[in-house]
Amino acid sequence: MQWTHDDAATQCSVEMHADDRRGVRVVAVIGEMDVEYEPDIELALEATPLTVRLVLDLTRLEFADSTLLNILIRTHRRRDLRILGPIPRQLRELLRVTGTLGHFPVCGSIEEACAP
Repeated sequence: MQWTHDDAATQCSVEMHADDRRGVRVVAVIGEMDVEYEPDIELALEATPLTVRLVLDLTRLEFADSTLLNILIRTHRRRDLRILGPIPRQLRELLRVTGTLGHFPVCGSIEEACAP
């Protein structure tokens, strides 16, 4: 499943892949993410059953504002959430400044993210 928005200024896409063998759903946020794309990301995250581990792939993210931070916090409160990194520098700085960087498990590989 994939959602994409294009315009002259920004581009953001959300890709969702299930790995039923591992009981994991990977949601990748690609490009530049801001409030305009919040519904697409929320839809992808909410489409993931609570019994399935959710991995948010941010490796191809170029920009994110506080909208993504709010999504991360809300999602982390509701379910097991792991972030596939490395986290882009700009987002890492946002998380550091807000004191939330240590609140989210960041995994260096999909294998690590899938581990119990």
